[in-house]
Amino acid sequence: MAEIRKYNPETGNAIAQALSAAMGEPVRPRTPGAPAVKPHPAKQEPTEPPAVIKMRITTQARPQDDAEDD
Repeated sequence: MAEIRKYNPETGNAIAQALSAAMGEPVRPRTPGAPAVKPHPAKQEPTEPPAVIKMRITTQARPQDDAEDD
């Protein structure tokens, strides 16, 4: 008599189960003509403006010591 196993090919092995658990639900394309499930939230304006820092960088040339030639 043949051995009967309780194997469900849809669950896969332990590695496949760990991978599918880590990856989460697959992303499926939306069916054409179907309404969007979640509308994108509108951009919210920040309550206070971002901090602005004014900075000026200047450089000055210093005279170099000329090496004396013998």
